[in-house]
Amino acid sequence: MSKPNAANFIVTKDLVKYYLFLFAILFTACVRRITPPIREGAPILVVEGLITTDSTPYAVKLSYTGKFLNANAHIDSNQNYIDDAKVVIKDDAGNSSSCTLISPGTYQSIDSTFVGIVGRTYTLKIYLSNGKMYVSSPEKINPAPPIDSITAVYDSTFITDIRPTQLIISVNAHDPPGVQNFYRWTAYGYIPRKSWGDPCTIGLTSCYNPYVCTCFALCEQYLSDNQINILSDQYIDGREIIQPAFYSPIYWFGKHFVEIKQYSMNKDMYEFWQQYLQQTNRTGSILDPLPTSLTGNIHNAADSNDVALGYFETSAVETKRVVFIPFFLQEYYLESVAGQYIPNQSVGNGDCHLVYPNSLDDDMDPAGWENAQVIDLH
Repeated sequence: MSKPNAANFIVTKDLVKYYLFLFAILFTACVRRITPPIREGAPILVVEGLITTDSTPYAVKLSYTGKFLNANAHIDSNQNYIDDAKVVIKDDAGNSSSCTLISPGTYQSIDSTFVGIVGRTYTLKIYLSNGKMYVSSPEKINPAPPIDSITAVYDSTFITDIRPTQLIISVNAHDPPGVQNFYRWTAYGYIPRKSWGDPCTIGLTSCYNPYVCTCFALCEQYLSDNQINILSDQYIDGREIIQPAFYSPIYWFGKHFVEIKQYSMNKDMYEFWQQYLQQTNRTGSILDPLPTSLTGNIHNAADSNDVALGYFETSAVETKRVVFIPFFLQEYYLESVAGQYIPNQSVGNGDCHLVYPNSLDDDMDPAGWENAQVIDLH
């Protein structure tokens, strides 16, 4: 066999370069921009409504589904709200309350004597301007067991750049035996916050430090928990319930004002929220179940196949408010752990109320906690 000489090798390299260049030109020339048509389905009615035993008036929110737009597109966020509907809530005893529009897409019951009662069944009716009428399935208000107590456990772990340490606050209740029960919890609170403060004149009563006069450095910020928190008594019938319901981060010294509501639910409502959680908590892996439509309890009165998105919910509610005072905290520890979450002085000029939205003065307890249980944490 003859050995290839250097000249043959050079020619071969040049041919390879030539063909690569030719392929690049052909590939580029074959690329064509295609704009596929956007599939737009008919708008679907979206309903969110809740009637309870503990507070009035009641709100019903109405809107239509719309096409997905670029997140950076400047659009009118009110464009899908429904502002020309007639909304009525009725019970099985012949009582009813009309609802009036109070803001885009939000209707509020106008009869202050129309209050949810345990054992009664309620129906929502929606009359749209296009002539369609939607009605909910009758929903009965089941009793909710009382909240025995609210307890707190200190979680010493903290996540850098997200939150400091926290109080894990739980509901303690007893499930009635022999009856199928479903629960949901909501919670919110006011937590102590600290900023660098704003320099002020010595002698003002608003100064939290009489020696180094820095005002408006402390406040109490509103914090809500928007997680869907549900439970079935399938495996705990008749036993004690200890359910985490709120996570109150510790940014500084002070009182933690917490309110927790415990709702009763019907089985169909529990299954709706359970399905919602399954779909929203998917990880995107191939093992995830296929998504399905969240079937609500509201449909077109003339066409049962025309189902609205969302749900009309009825519930009894038990409410408990507690004030937690974590006396075990030490300043050097807070400075090292929570101090990193205090913005620099340029933010809001150091004024705690400007740095942290929805906050109250440090010397002003939120209204409604005057008779709340106070728990000292040592």
